[in-house]
Amino acid sequence: MAAETSGPWHEVADRVWTAVAQPESVSTAVVAGTRGLLVVDPGSSPEQGRGLRASAERLTGLPVLGAVATHAHHDHLFGLGAFDDLLTWGHEGLADALRSEASVAEAVRLGVDVGTLRPPNRPFALATGVDLGDRWVEMAHLGEGHTSSDVVVVVADADVVFVGDLLESATPPWFGEDSAPDVWPATLDSVIGLMASGRVTAVPGHGSPMGFEDALMQRGQIAAVAAEIERLLVAGVPVAEALEQGGWPFPAEHLAGGVRAGYRRLTERGVRPSRQLPITAVD
Repeated sequence: MAAETSGPWHEVADRVWTAVAQPESVSTAVVAGTRGLLVVDPGSSPEQGRGLRASAERLTGLPVLGAVATHAHHDHLFGLGAFDDLLTWGHEGLADALRSEASVAEAVRLGVDVGTLRPPNRPFALATGVDLGDRWVEMAHLGEGHTSSDVVVVVADADVVFVGDLLESATPPWFGEDSAPDVWPATLDSVIGLMASGRVTAVPGHGSPMGFEDALMQRGQIAAVAAEIERLLVAGVPVAEALEQGGWPFPAEHLAGGVRAGYRRLTERGVRPSRQLPITAVD
């Protein structure tokens, strides 16, 4: 497995720090209250999670009380095993995701012992929260998007929301086979609603914090992807030809899995290619 490291901590709001965890360039975070710390997205392996846990405690002099994973992908979830003696949170779908063939294959590829991986021990379907002392942190599943298990972490008194990979600033967002392009824009509407005051900063899973206008612009681009997938399907374009024939706001390599997922999801909803009657000339 490639060497895993994390960069220095940067305070992005009152007692809220972020660091970049390598090799996947994940924006991991620490949120502090008077009682202790919450770690957001604890890395790509239990080993990296242990390192982040120790680093967070050295940074603040406070104990880590728990950790939350924003979605099911390995670079945000696999480190949760380092916190299993504490409270850990995430969407209720993460347990099944960890048992999936894709997660097992990813663990093997990375050299991570599958037996050390742990789902959250406090899974939730819609929302929950944690009292860090003088600070209440909320966690909510606002809908599907990047995956079916996306959650956001809201630190209201610091005007910060952690959005996982629902938004990205380091690269364009990724649409994988497990994405939900058709409903992703609606989920982002809820995120943008949290940012509507103009004071709230969104910390994406990869890259620098984003303001309201940046988030709104990316929401529009993601909506354009969803609309183009539906247009191509209805026009009868085969899924294998959709990337080539479509007009896209993001590079093809960021979209291939999502186009297939979009076709599949729309078909399951009953969307079909339109059947146009032949036009007959009338004398």
